[in-house]
Order: sequence, then structure tokens, then C-alpha cells
Amino acid sequence: MLIRPGSVREEARPQNALVLKRILTADDSANLSVTWVRLDGRHQRIVNPVCDRAYFVIAGAARFQVGDGASVEDVTTGDFVYIPHGTPYEFEGRMTYVVVNGPAFSLGSDEVLPSAFV
Repeated sequence: MLIRPGSVREEARPQNALVLKRILTADDSANLSVTWVRLDGRHQRIVNPVCDRAYFVIAGAARFQVGDGASVEDVTTGDFVYIPHGTPYEFEGRMTYVVVNGPAFSLGSDEVLPSAFV
């Protein structure tokens, strides 16, 4: 299957300061999903009890906190961030990235948590 991101519809998610394109969804594969995202602001703190996630920063920079009490780390173009399922995290910045979920992401599976950023 060939997927051209330019032909995929953009979806705005203002509560998380982002625009996304669902490149590969649970409808395509139960094992894996891929989403292209442009972030300009702060993404809510969330935890997903099912999916492991890998973020790849295509362009830009952000700050991530992965895990309760963890330090806030700066990321930039070319960096990867891995988030094991069950790990709370949040991030903010201006970046374009791809996030891969395994198994595939299902709407409603993220739990929103209070922010831990200072």
C-alpha cells in the first residue's frame, strides 16, 4: 500500500494545538498506526494504557516530559522520543513530527491528566 500524505485530509485538534493527518489507522492495521502532526503550542498531558509510541521529529523543536517526576528534555529535528504504554507524558513547542503507535491507536484510548510542567 502506498500512502501519499499530501492526499490525506488534515484534521485540527485545537485542544492540543495541532493539526494532524492519519496516515495509517486501525482500519488499515490493528498492529500499527502512523500519524503526521504539526504542533504549535502545548499538548495535554496524557497516558495510553495500550499503545507504545515512537515520535520522530521531522522539523522544529519541543520540550517533552516522559514519566511522572521525570526531567523535561529538549528535542529537535532528527530526534526520536519513545513512550512505553502506561507512561504519562506531555510536550510543547513548534514542530512537525510523525508518531507511530503499536498496537494501532484507537480513539478514546488516551486519558487526559493534569499538567506536570513547571
